[in-house]
Parts: sequence; C-alpha cells; structure tokens
Amino acid sequence: MNRNNNTASSCSNNDGHSYYKITRTVTNSDGKKQTETVEMVDDDAIKHMQNLRLQHDDKRDENRFGFHSLRNPKSLFRSTKPTADKNATAAAAVQDNTEFAQEALKLHNELRRKHGVEPLKLNNDLSKLAQDWANHLASTRGLVHSKTKYRNTQVGENLYCQSWPLTGKEMTQSWYNECKKYDYHNRQLYQSDTGHFTQVVWKNSQEVGFAQAQGSSMNFAVAMYYPAGNFLGEFDKNVFPPS
Repeated sequence: MNRNNNTASSCSNNDGHSYYKITRTVTNSDGKKQTETVEMVDDDAIKHMQNLRLQHDDKRDENRFGFHSLRNPKSLFRSTKPTADKNATAAAAVQDNTEFAQEALKLHNELRRKHGVEPLKLNNDLSKLAQDWANHLASTRGLVHSKTKYRNTQVGENLYCQSWPLTGKEMTQSWYNECKKYDYHNRQLYQSDTGHFTQVVWKNSQEVGFAQAQGSSMNFAVAMYYPAGNFLGEFDKNVFPPS
C-alpha cells in the first residue's frame, strides 16, 4: 500500500483540551484510493501526533506533518468515512496481548523500582476493561479517555497510539520519557505533559491492566490503573526522584 497526500490539523477549544486530526490518502495495490482519518481529543494529544509517522525510519515526525490551526473546532467531529473498507474492525496486532501485557508490566515495575515504589500486579479484570476501551478506540479512530470504574472507583488511564505495530516496552518507555519535563521541586501541582509518567510511577497504584487493538490505520493501547493516580495535592506523596 502506497501512502500520499498527508495532512494534520490542530486547534484548542475553551474546554481546556486540544483537538487534533490527521488525514491520509493511501493507494491500495489494486489502484483504488482510500482516505484514512484519525481524530484525537486529549490535553496532551500533541505528543501522540508527533509520534505518528508514515514509515518506521529516522526522520523527525514534525518535519513530515504540516500542523496548522483549524478555524472551526467542530469540523473535527464530522463523520469521516473511508472510501473503502467501511467495516474495518479491531484486529490482533503483531505482538499478542499476553506478550504485550507482560512486557509492559516488566518495564513498568523496573521503572517503579527506580523511584522506590512497590511493583504493580497484573489484574485480568482491568485488562478486560482496557481491552473493551482499546477496541472502542480502534473502531472510532479517536483518542479519548474513558470513564471506566472498577470497584466503584474511576480507574487511572494512560492511552497510546501509533501507525506501526505496538510493543509493551515502546509504549511504556514513551510514557516514562515525560520524566524529563518533571520538576520534583514543584510536586504540589499537576505539571502538563507529565501525566503519563506520574501515573506509571504513582506509589498508591497497586494493580494494572493492559490491552491493545488495531484499527484500519492506527494501533491503540490502553493501560488502566487501580487505585488511580494523579490526584491534586498528592504528587509529593506518590512521585519520588529516581535513586
């Protein structure tokens, strides 16, 4: 499949979130063209947009995609149906779910150990809930947080997506890399662009579930944590400098 005509758009709305959309036109082996669109709604979606790339090479993503503001944020929510393969559904990715979850759990706990907190335990019920949401993201081609509850409490949640096959290690490392922006001298307040990292190492989180799903053009992953992290006023009690 050959790819061409790629555009990316972004805007901010008065609800405090950022909205992003990427549209790609691809030419199939039979010569037919297909339009693929991914929509994202997330306060740090720009990080995911910059991770997108057309092929797995060394070029910087921001050099490949041209970002420009949208005049009308509502245009992001118009129905954008592909011209082919309308009924595409989530399918298994290259790394099976068991391997994906075990790899993600292993790196999570290695990183948590660096920050002096106890390891997470893999919870099958959380993994099933995460799988439901990953399948939803793959079918809707959007990146939005769920409001999933476990034991009557809303879970913590990290999301990830990219256009090439996912691995548990790559996903976890991407979240953890936000630590470079984290200021340990200012732990009373939430710090933007660090929420994935702080959830990974959050002391009070004890259990986790991982899942992934493949959509027609993007691969999506979800991690759900219990108890949830990232509570205002509790960062100094749950996020510690690495040893």
